[in-house]
Amino acid sequence: MKKKICFLGIELQISIKRKKKNLSINKLLNVVENAKLNFGPGPNWIKPSSEWINIDVDPDRADIVINFRDFKHLPLRDDSIECVYGSHVFEHISIFKTPIVFKEVFRVLKKNGVFRLVLPDVEKSINEYINSNEDFLLFKRRKDRALLNYKKKYTLFECLKEDFLSPNGQIDLLGKDSLAHQNAWDFQSIKLDLVRAGFDIDKIKRMGFKATQTNHFSFEGAYESEANEDYRSLYIEAIK
Repeated sequence: MKKKICFLGIELQISIKRKKKNLSINKLLNVVENAKLNFGPGPNWIKPSSEWINIDVDPDRADIVINFRDFKHLPLRDDSIECVYGSHVFEHISIFKTPIVFKEVFRVLKKNGVFRLVLPDVEKSINEYINSNEDFLLFKRRKDRALLNYKKKYTLFECLKEDFLSPNGQIDLLGKDSLAHQNAWDFQSIKLDLVRAGFDIDKIKRMGFKATQTNHFSFEGAYESEANEDYRSLYIEAIK
Protein backbone atom coordinates (compact mmCIF):
# COMPACT_ATOMS: atom_id res chain seq x y z
CA MET A 1 0.00 0.00 0.00
CA LYS A 2 1.38 3.43 -0.98
CA LYS A 3 0.67 6.67 0.86
CA LYS A 4 1.66 10.28 0.28
CA ILE A 5 2.70 12.41 3.24
CA CYS A 6 3.92 15.99 3.55
CA PHE A 7 7.02 16.49 5.72
CA LEU A 8 8.63 19.94 6.18
CA GLY A 9 6.87 21.12 3.05
CA ILE A 10 8.16 18.20 0.99
CA GLU A 11 5.72 15.67 -0.44
CA LEU A 12 6.92 12.11 0.10
CA GLN A 13 5.52 8.79 -1.12
CA ILE A 14 5.98 5.89 1.23
CA SER A 15 5.28 2.22 0.67
CA ILE A 16 3.71 0.18 3.48
CA LYS A 17 3.73 -3.60 3.36
CA ARG A 18 1.54 -5.66 5.59
CA LYS A 19 3.33 -8.73 6.81
CA LYS A 20 1.35 -11.83 5.95
CA LYS A 21 1.18 -14.46 8.64
CA ASN A 22 2.12 -17.76 7.00
CA LEU A 23 0.67 -21.00 8.23
CA SER A 24 3.11 -23.65 9.36
CA ILE A 25 3.80 -26.35 6.76
CA ASN A 26 2.42 -29.08 8.99
CA LYS A 27 -0.76 -27.12 9.57
CA LEU A 28 -1.12 -26.48 5.83
CA LEU A 29 -0.79 -30.14 4.94
CA ASN A 30 -2.99 -31.29 7.79
CA VAL A 31 -5.76 -28.92 6.72
CA VAL A 32 -5.32 -29.48 2.99
CA GLU A 33 -6.04 -33.09 2.12
CA ASN A 34 -5.32 -32.82 -1.60
CA ALA A 35 -2.60 -30.18 -1.55
CA LYS A 36 -1.53 -28.57 -4.83
CA LEU A 37 1.42 -26.23 -5.41
CA ASN A 38 1.68 -23.07 -7.48
CA PHE A 39 5.18 -21.66 -7.92
CA GLY A 40 5.25 -17.87 -8.31
CA PRO A 41 1.49 -17.33 -8.66
CA GLY A 42 1.76 -13.67 -9.69
CA PRO A 43 -0.34 -10.66 -8.66
CA ASN A 44 -3.55 -11.69 -10.44
CA TRP A 45 -3.72 -15.25 -9.11
CA ILE A 46 -6.86 -16.18 -7.19
CA LYS A 47 -6.84 -19.65 -5.66
CA PRO A 48 -9.53 -21.80 -7.27
CA SER A 49 -9.81 -23.73 -3.99
CA SER A 50 -8.27 -23.96 -0.52
CA GLU A 51 -6.25 -26.97 -1.68
CA TRP A 52 -3.74 -24.69 -3.40
CA ILE A 53 -0.51 -23.67 -1.65
CA ASN A 54 1.49 -20.76 -3.06
CA ILE A 55 5.29 -20.69 -3.12
CA ASP A 56 6.87 -17.28 -3.65
CA VAL A 57 9.66 -14.98 -2.48
CA ASP A 58 7.02 -12.29 -1.83
CA PRO A 59 5.38 -12.93 1.58
CA ASP A 60 2.25 -11.09 0.40
CA ARG A 61 1.65 -13.82 -2.19
CA ALA A 62 3.09 -16.85 -0.44
CA ASP A 63 1.92 -19.58 1.89
CA ILE A 64 5.50 -20.86 1.79
CA VAL A 65 8.12 -18.12 1.40
CA ILE A 66 11.20 -19.31 -0.50
CA ASN A 67 14.11 -17.33 -1.90
CA PHE A 68 15.46 -19.64 -4.60
CA ARG A 69 18.93 -18.13 -4.42
CA ASP A 70 19.28 -20.08 -1.16
CA PHE A 71 17.14 -23.08 -2.13
CA LYS A 72 17.95 -26.48 -0.62
CA HIS A 73 14.63 -28.35 -0.39
CA LEU A 74 10.85 -28.02 -0.26
CA PRO A 75 9.58 -28.23 3.33
CA LEU A 76 7.02 -30.87 2.33
CA ARG A 77 6.65 -34.60 2.83
CA ASP A 78 7.41 -37.20 0.16
CA ASP A 79 4.42 -38.10 -2.05
CA SER A 80 2.20 -35.42 -0.48
CA ILE A 81 1.22 -33.16 -3.42
CA GLU A 82 -1.47 -33.77 -6.06
CA CYS A 83 -0.01 -31.49 -8.75
CA VAL A 84 2.43 -28.64 -9.32
CA TYR A 85 2.01 -25.57 -11.55
CA GLY A 86 4.51 -22.89 -12.49
CA SER A 87 4.07 -20.27 -15.20
CA HIS A 88 7.05 -18.18 -16.33
CA VAL A 89 8.81 -18.69 -13.02
CA PHE A 90 11.46 -21.41 -13.37
CA GLU A 91 13.55 -19.30 -15.77
CA HIS A 92 13.95 -16.93 -12.79
CA ILE A 93 15.85 -19.65 -10.88
CA SER A 94 19.58 -20.07 -11.51
CA ILE A 95 21.08 -22.93 -13.51
CA PHE A 96 22.60 -24.22 -10.25
CA LYS A 97 19.27 -24.38 -8.38
CA THR A 98 16.72 -25.60 -10.96
CA PRO A 99 18.02 -29.21 -10.91
CA ILE A 100 17.43 -29.25 -7.14
CA VAL A 101 13.99 -27.68 -7.52
CA PHE A 102 12.92 -30.23 -10.14
CA LYS A 103 14.17 -33.13 -8.01
CA GLU A 104 12.21 -31.76 -5.05
CA VAL A 105 9.06 -31.41 -7.16
CA PHE A 106 9.42 -35.06 -8.20
CA ARG A 107 9.95 -36.11 -4.56
CA VAL A 108 6.85 -34.37 -3.16
CA LEU A 109 4.50 -35.34 -6.01
CA LYS A 110 2.18 -38.28 -5.44
CA LYS A 111 2.21 -41.19 -7.85
CA ASN A 112 0.52 -40.05 -11.09
CA GLY A 113 0.81 -36.42 -9.96
CA VAL A 114 1.23 -33.87 -12.78
CA PHE A 115 3.90 -31.16 -13.00
CA ARG A 116 2.91 -28.42 -15.49
CA LEU A 117 5.56 -25.90 -16.56
CA VAL A 118 4.97 -22.84 -18.72
CA LEU A 119 8.27 -21.38 -19.93
CA PRO A 120 9.47 -18.79 -22.44
CA ASP A 121 9.81 -20.51 -25.83
CA VAL A 122 13.42 -19.51 -26.53
CA GLU A 123 13.49 -21.50 -29.77
CA LYS A 124 10.71 -19.24 -31.04
CA SER A 125 12.66 -16.14 -30.00
CA ILE A 126 15.83 -17.41 -31.66
CA ASN A 127 13.96 -18.02 -34.92
CA GLU A 128 12.43 -14.54 -34.81
CA TYR A 129 15.89 -13.07 -34.22
CA ILE A 130 17.43 -15.04 -37.10
CA ASN A 131 14.60 -13.83 -39.34
CA SER A 132 15.25 -10.23 -38.19
CA ASN A 133 11.62 -9.85 -37.15
CA GLU A 134 11.44 -6.35 -35.67
CA ASP A 135 7.66 -6.78 -35.37
CA PHE A 136 7.78 -9.81 -33.05
CA LEU A 137 5.53 -8.66 -30.21
CA LEU A 138 7.85 -9.79 -27.41
CA PHE A 139 10.82 -7.93 -28.92
CA LYS A 140 8.76 -4.77 -29.43
CA ARG A 141 7.67 -4.91 -25.79
CA ARG A 142 11.24 -5.29 -24.59
CA LYS A 143 12.39 -2.39 -26.76
CA ASP A 144 9.68 -0.15 -25.31
CA ARG A 145 10.53 -1.18 -21.75
CA ALA A 146 14.26 -0.66 -22.24
CA LEU A 147 13.65 2.83 -23.60
CA LEU A 148 11.28 3.72 -20.78
CA ASN A 149 13.16 2.16 -17.84
CA TYR A 150 16.82 2.19 -18.88
CA LYS A 151 16.88 4.96 -21.53
CA LYS A 152 18.43 2.41 -23.90
CA LYS A 153 17.60 1.72 -27.52
CA TYR A 154 17.76 -2.08 -27.66
CA THR A 155 19.16 -3.97 -30.62
CA LEU A 156 17.35 -7.08 -31.77
CA PHE A 157 20.02 -9.21 -30.10
CA GLU A 158 19.49 -7.44 -26.77
CA CYS A 159 15.78 -8.26 -27.10
CA LEU A 160 16.68 -11.92 -27.64
CA LYS A 161 19.21 -11.91 -24.80
CA GLU A 162 16.46 -11.13 -22.27
CA ASP A 163 15.12 -14.67 -22.83
CA PHE A 164 18.32 -15.81 -21.08
CA LEU A 165 19.38 -12.89 -18.88
CA SER A 166 17.32 -9.91 -17.78
CA PRO A 167 17.36 -7.38 -14.92
CA ASN A 168 15.19 -8.07 -11.90
CA GLY A 169 12.11 -5.93 -11.35
CA GLN A 170 11.59 -6.84 -7.66
CA ILE A 171 14.33 -4.63 -6.26
CA ASP A 172 12.73 -4.37 -2.81
CA LEU A 173 12.73 -8.16 -2.46
CA LEU A 174 15.84 -9.30 -4.34
CA GLY A 175 18.12 -6.28 -4.52
CA LYS A 176 19.19 -3.79 -7.18
CA ASP A 177 21.82 -5.89 -8.96
CA SER A 178 19.96 -9.20 -9.19
CA LEU A 179 18.66 -11.02 -12.27
CA ALA A 180 15.16 -11.93 -13.35
CA HIS A 181 15.72 -14.39 -16.22
CA GLN A 182 18.80 -16.53 -15.61
CA ASN A 183 17.86 -19.84 -17.23
CA ALA A 184 16.32 -21.08 -20.50
CA TRP A 185 15.29 -24.27 -22.27
CA ASP A 186 13.99 -25.64 -25.51
CA PHE A 187 11.72 -28.70 -25.34
CA GLN A 188 14.55 -31.22 -25.59
CA SER A 189 16.61 -29.63 -22.83
CA ILE A 190 13.72 -29.24 -20.37
CA LYS A 191 12.74 -32.84 -21.06
CA LEU A 192 16.27 -33.95 -20.24
CA ASP A 193 16.33 -31.89 -17.02
CA LEU A 194 13.04 -33.49 -15.93
CA VAL A 195 14.40 -36.97 -16.68
CA ARG A 196 17.44 -36.16 -14.54
CA ALA A 197 15.02 -35.15 -11.77
CA GLY A 198 13.38 -38.60 -11.86
CA PHE A 199 10.52 -38.33 -14.39
CA ASP A 200 10.11 -41.06 -17.01
CA ILE A 201 10.92 -39.69 -20.49
CA ASP A 202 7.75 -41.29 -21.89
CA LYS A 203 5.63 -39.34 -19.38
CA ILE A 204 6.91 -35.91 -20.41
CA LYS A 205 4.79 -34.23 -23.09
CA ARG A 206 4.73 -30.96 -24.94
CA MET A 207 1.29 -29.45 -24.46
CA GLY A 208 -0.44 -26.22 -25.51
CA PHE A 209 -2.19 -23.26 -23.95
CA LYS A 210 -5.06 -24.62 -21.83
CA ALA A 211 -4.34 -28.09 -23.25
CA THR A 212 -3.74 -30.37 -20.29
CA GLN A 213 -4.01 -33.99 -19.15
CA THR A 214 -5.87 -33.10 -15.94
CA ASN A 215 -8.60 -30.75 -14.74
CA HIS A 216 -6.33 -29.32 -12.00
CA PHE A 217 -5.13 -26.50 -14.28
CA SER A 218 -8.48 -25.37 -15.69
CA PHE A 219 -7.78 -21.87 -14.29
CA GLU A 220 -5.17 -21.26 -17.01
CA GLY A 221 -6.36 -18.43 -19.23
CA ALA A 222 -8.96 -17.26 -16.72
CA TYR A 223 -6.86 -14.36 -15.43
CA GLU A 224 -4.17 -12.04 -16.80
CA SER A 225 -0.92 -13.98 -16.95
CA GLU A 226 2.14 -14.58 -19.12
CA ALA A 227 0.83 -18.14 -19.53
CA ASN A 228 -1.83 -16.67 -21.84
CA GLU A 229 0.87 -15.47 -24.27
CA ASP A 230 0.90 -18.69 -26.24
CA TYR A 231 2.75 -17.11 -29.17
CA ARG A 232 5.94 -17.13 -27.08
CA SER A 233 5.34 -19.78 -24.41
CA LEU A 234 6.35 -23.43 -24.12
CA TYR A 235 3.92 -25.75 -22.27
CA ILE A 236 5.12 -29.03 -20.74
CA GLU A 237 3.56 -31.66 -18.48
CA ALA A 238 5.42 -34.42 -16.67
CA ILE A 239 3.59 -37.19 -14.81
CA LYS A 240 5.27 -39.02 -11.92
